[in-house]
Amino acid sequence: MNVTVKLTGPMVARTGTRDARVAVPEEATVEDVVNRLGEQYGQQVSAGIVDGFGLRSDTRVLRESGRDAEPLSAHSSVEAGDTVRVQVNA
Repeated sequence: MNVTVKLTGPMVARTGTRDARVAVPEEATVEDVVNRLGEQYGQQVSAGIVDGFGLRSDTRVLRESGRDAEPLSAHSSVEAGDTVRVQVNA
């Protein structure tokens, strides 16, 4: 399944894009999406979002749906067609 990832701040500089599309298996989590981003754009991308304990303390991941944004954790599930926004406070 595909998930769209909107990147902000330093993640744009690390990837060279504001929007990425990643393919992950069914029943994937945010951490799976981040790992796939790391495979596509380099380990510095995934290391800038997650650490050994989940999302880094300076990072938020939000599922965008209409006008609402739902906060997610590293272990939150994602669904086909989801758009998640990664916000890193540098």
